[in-house]
Parts: sequence; C-alpha cells; structure tokens
Amino acid sequence: MIRKICKVISVFMLIGCLGFTVPVWGAEQVVTKPGSVTYEMQDIQVQYAAEFTAYPQAMVGKPSVSKSVYDAVYSDTAKPLQVLYGVVKLTMPTGYSFTEEFISVTDGVNIARGLSNGGGPIYNLNNQVRGQNTEFVTGKKLTDKSVVKDYSDGWKTIRLTRKWDDYANPMDFTISFKWDLVGSVDPFFQKLTETSYVIDLTTLRHKGANQAVQR
Repeated sequence: MIRKICKVISVFMLIGCLGFTVPVWGAEQVVTKPGSVTYEMQDIQVQYAAEFTAYPQAMVGKPSVSKSVYDAVYSDTAKPLQVLYGVVKLTMPTGYSFTEEFISVTDGVNIARGLSNGGGPIYNLNNQVRGQNTEFVTGKKLTDKSVVKDYSDGWKTIRLTRKWDDYANPMDFTISFKWDLVGSVDPFFQKLTETSYVIDLTTLRHKGANQAVQR
C-alpha cells in the first residue's frame, strides 16, 4: 500500500494536478487563460501522504441539477470515495519554503483536487486541541513547477474534519463539499455537495510523519 501511495504521488507530480495556496510574493505572471495567474516554484516535495476510503452516509440537500444530467454520468446512488491527503513543501525562487496540505477525492471515474485554503483547530471541553478542520479549494493547480490559480469554474471547496483521542489516535474523520454553482456544469461535484461522507479509519494507510494527519 505504501508503494501505491508513492506511485500515486509520483503520478500527481508528473501530470501536475495538485492544487494549492501560494503567498502573494514571488514571480507572478498572467497566463494564457484570462483571469488566471501563475507562480513559479523552484522545488516541490511531498512530505506526507495518506489514503483512506470515505463512505456516503446521507443526503444533505435537494438536487439542483436535473436527474437526466446525473444519469448521464453515474447513478443517483452516491459512491464511496478514495481520498488521498497529504502535505507538500514548496520552495520559491527566492529560497523561501512553506508547506501546504493537499487533497484528492475520486469515485473511480471522476476526480476533484485542491490545496488548503484555511481551517482551524477543534477543542474539547477542557480547551485542549483534539481535532482539525481544513478547507481545500479546487481552483488552484500545479503545472510542472508552476502554480496556476483559476476560479472560472466557481468556488468549490472540500472540507476535511479530523478528530483524535487523548492519545493522538485518529478517532473521527469526515469530509464535505460546497460549491457556489458558478462555472460549467459539474454533476460529479454537485453530487458531492448533496451527500455527507464518513471516512473509514480501518482503511487508513500513510507514509511520512504521523503527526501530519493531526495538523
């Protein structure tokens, strides 16, 4: 399984499909597509990766895309998702380095990816940190060693909620999706926004420092 994770990461880096947040400083250039910008990176390294399966639990909203559109892509029944989560280290041309969390979800046919855009800790009744919420945005892409920002398909977010016990063991992971419905039709992501998912921790496989799961 660890080899599988490494292989997936290598493929991601090869085809340039991770999305992530980049600070405002650094080399910025306007790219071919109007409204897009790109930032060049000197180096990109994956420091941690984990994969697990998320199972649909319940519908959380009424469909706003016609049934015929859904049926053209997949059945009305939400499918389990394979989730790849991790931490990537980015180094700018100036030598400055920073880390970002990335995520990828797929039902085996369709896929959505993003990199952290915000979040915060979850506290217990004793004001101790026992969890973390992270929000990812899909409108940021990695192409070769450049970061491309493009929000023409709307503001699509993936929220990963992680909770652990007093001994730092993973306890409760969930994943949810939101979209402002701006941009081209995307039945897959729309279906994601209408379903709640719980991650099966027995499927968790990871490579790298364990504490990265608890950021």
